[in-house]
Amino acid sequence: MRSRYPLSRAAHALVAVITVLVGAAPAAATRPTEAAATPPTTKAEAATDTGFTAQPQPQTAPDGSAVTFSATYPGAVLYTWYRTDAAGTKALPGNAATYTFTATYADNGATYSVRVFDSAFVQHRSDEAKLTVTPVAATVTEPPHDASVQAYQSARFTVTAGGTSPYTYQWQRLTAGTWADIAGASKQDYAFKTAPADDGAQFRVLVGNAYGPRIASAPARLDVTSGGGSLDPVAHASLEWGINTIYQGGNPANSGCNFFSAGTQAPFQPRQGNVRIVHRLPDGSAQGISDATKCIPGSGTQLNQRALFTEGAGTANPVTGEATIKWTGAFTANAYSGMVTWYLKDPVLTIAADGTGTLTATSGGMGSSRANPGTQEPIAARTVTVATFDQVLLTTTGAQISPSFAGVDYFPLVDGKRSTTSAISDTVKKAEPGWGSWPQSFVDFQYETGLSTYWHSSGLAGDADKLPLDITVGFNAAPVVKDVPVILANPSTAAAQPYVEGRGLTVTADVDGDADLRWERASSAAGPWTAIDGATTETLTIAAVDSSWNGTYVRVVATNGDGRAVSTAVRLSTAPYAAPAFAKQPADVVAVAGNRAVVSFQLTGNPAIDAGKVTLERSDDKGATWTAWTGVTATTADITIAAVPADANGAQGRVVAENVEGARTTSGVFSFRVFASTGKPQLVVLPDGPVDPGKETALTIVGAGFPVPDWASATQTYSLDVGLFDAQVWQPGKQGTRDWVATSPDSSSGQIYHDWMAMTGGTFTIGLRVPAGKLQAGHTYGIGAFLRLTDISTWQDTFGNRSLDAWTPIRLTTVPADGSQEIVVEVPEQQEEPGEFLWTIDATDRTVTLSTAENKGDYLQSTGDLKPVKVTDTRAGGPAWSVSGVAGPFTGGLPASYLGWTPAVATAGAGAQAGTAVTAGDGDGLGASATLGYAADGHAKGTAVLGARMDLRLPVTTAPGTYSTMLTLTALS
Repeated sequence: MRSRYPLSRAAHALVAVITVLVGAAPAAATRPTEAAATPPTTKAEAATDTGFTAQPQPQTAPDGSAVTFSATYPGAVLYTWYRTDAAGTKALPGNAATYTFTATYADNGATYSVRVFDSAFVQHRSDEAKLTVTPVAATVTEPPHDASVQAYQSARFTVTAGGTSPYTYQWQRLTAGTWADIAGASKQDYAFKTAPADDGAQFRVLVGNAYGPRIASAPARLDVTSGGGSLDPVAHASLEWGINTIYQGGNPANSGCNFFSAGTQAPFQPRQGNVRIVHRLPDGSAQGISDATKCIPGSGTQLNQRALFTEGAGTANPVTGEATIKWTGAFTANAYSGMVTWYLKDPVLTIAADGTGTLTATSGGMGSSRANPGTQEPIAARTVTVATFDQVLLTTTGAQISPSFAGVDYFPLVDGKRSTTSAISDTVKKAEPGWGSWPQSFVDFQYETGLSTYWHSSGLAGDADKLPLDITVGFNAAPVVKDVPVILANPSTAAAQPYVEGRGLTVTADVDGDADLRWERASSAAGPWTAIDGATTETLTIAAVDSSWNGTYVRVVATNGDGRAVSTAVRLSTAPYAAPAFAKQPADVVAVAGNRAVVSFQLTGNPAIDAGKVTLERSDDKGATWTAWTGVTATTADITIAAVPADANGAQGRVVAENVEGARTTSGVFSFRVFASTGKPQLVVLPDGPVDPGKETALTIVGAGFPVPDWASATQTYSLDVGLFDAQVWQPGKQGTRDWVATSPDSSSGQIYHDWMAMTGGTFTIGLRVPAGKLQAGHTYGIGAFLRLTDISTWQDTFGNRSLDAWTPIRLTTVPADGSQEIVVEVPEQQEEPGEFLWTIDATDRTVTLSTAENKGDYLQSTGDLKPVKVTDTRAGGPAWSVSGVAGPFTGGLPASYLGWTPAVATAGAGAQAGTAVTAGDGDGLGASATLGYAADGHAKGTAVLGARMDLRLPVTTAPGTYSTMLTLTALS
């Protein structure tokens, strides 16, 4: 498996098997309190123990009757009865010469025996007695009862059956003097939404089983009351809603979540007018939040955020359930941390007497421009139906309302007309019994925001999160919201990481109002957390940071009388002082005059390099004098020259860098080779000598002047194809083709995408290897480029656009003619090869067998070592990489959270660093993806071997056996 850089990325997975043996706990000798010191012995088992004067006898009993087994052993001091069936033998409660219980049909065929200790503490075992249970026909032990409900509310009847299970049920209704089956009513309970016409109706149920005829229950009468009450004024009403689970995912770092904001603006605001954003805690209480805590879960991973409207007014009749209530104010839902925003304003709740209803509101926001999908533009505000309800139970205090979703279909607008084809395919409807959609006008609106299929079933994994959450409506009073301390700014420091060991460090936070503060530290963002002695202000001061702080998380906890607020956790990284240096020197630059070029390198040092103090210098006199190259853009990893001048051909360059403290380093000298621009798409191929068809040849291709067009339509996008072609197959003017001789591994199967070309100003530098034996004498070959147009709705490609066709021929070596000699000189390639990224589990046997679990008191522990993972990275520029792992559940149903690891770098190289340890039994453990090892961008080439100490901690109640799981490793670069 290989991943090449920079124009393509790939992720691959390897799988290891982890097994552990949990042994049976040693049997403990149990003896009566009056026992002597002599340990008990076990008498050899015989066919019949003659010490029993009465053995348990086989019995036959009907299902549901009482059964007693008895045995007599003179002098017995302890009795334990046992039941044996196909599943095994288990001890039964009690200590007596008899065992009495109520037999069920599940006991049929089971055997019963008793084991006794005599006065010498010798154990004796009785014969086994078989129990035969005869089935009993179904009976009705408790019939359905009469019920009385308000019209349009739900009525429920239930029955209790006797006899031998399982039972069958069929509910019936008396219609015109005849009992008629009710379709689909075949469970123990029968519930339905009533209507006035149901008043006086009678219902019964037929109960049966496999052992006799069905029996009918006594009938139950339904009384339905219509009308009553009056529409009374409602004031100070509240409405609380969290939309759906998509908008509930938290982030302990307070970033990257779908957050709510009071008002119609995207930036977070905790309250505006009659609207406030709150979080519900596990105990059901609500608390206020701030911009610094809006994405932090109160517990677990869910935000439980709600938009709370108050001061609603209208009328309601709690007897009939009718109501109309209006609120003023708005909240904004910020998807993708505010990349897609939409709001709901001035909601109106309407409930009819039949229990149906709607929640309407004015909706607006931002959506993608049709002319330019990358641009956001306002969506016209309009009234939409946000939710519909089939059955609302209104009380004098309010209502808990479940919006409709399952079975609701959606037919999208196509060019302004309603389609007759559902947006939910028949395949999805068959696969998902709960398929459905939000109301039509609301989904129409969301199609304009770009969040289209987030509001109806689509067959993807997130469908379960699309269902609307319940809406809570309260009358005459708003719910209590705790005003916990407000964290205005999360912990931060002005110093750059990694912090220099031996120096002081200050971490600050900003908390509004009176509160008791406490700084805490932990080795994991998930805790456990311990208080830092003496750290009780907004500033955490560490006099001299050392390696013990490396990898430590710190946070501040603010507490007042209403509760506490917890900041995000900031991870501290420390390292010794290191002077700035070039871990990788810049390579020679090849460019086309007037076009972009990039000088890449790798800098190291601690404290960090100052990006504003990285400069490119040029010399035109072979290094005698140097001047700063202006008009460039520098980072700590590369310098971009927007337009390389023609007079730079033959010039020399070097990079000068300083760290944030002013310490300076200078790179080695490199050269510029600048080719004249043709003013049109062109390709430069190096080395520019002939290619030997019998040898593999590495080429560098520099392209310039390729302004790849933008999207041709909403679904059609351009890319540039580059490859080595036989001129008989393709050359400029011909229809494009994928029939190339070779393509660059730095591209995506020959393609360089529009976004990359737009970012680089129509330039690129890629590597390509000419395979040995692929080029034929007498043929003409060249490096070619042309446009490809891809329709992303069908993934069909066309090659009709000839505007960027380009061609550079490649010469082949020839056999010298008689009387002549060929003189060949080889100039080594000066630029680094693109290299490659390789990784594998360095073992033929990928099974990791952990030690037999040992009892540690609170848990059973098993350990072992992960098979070595070998990573080789020879790519130019040292792109960042990582290897992570995630485990599935163990066989036997044990969760992967019991498994943890401590990663390590067994053999250093390729910039490898060990991932953070995962504690067994802490949070998700290795049930969530965790990093085994990684390397930062710009690392040195080389090979590393990664490993990990595996740690499995199981409950002491875990049954004996061998358990295994799959650990999937994934490499990303």
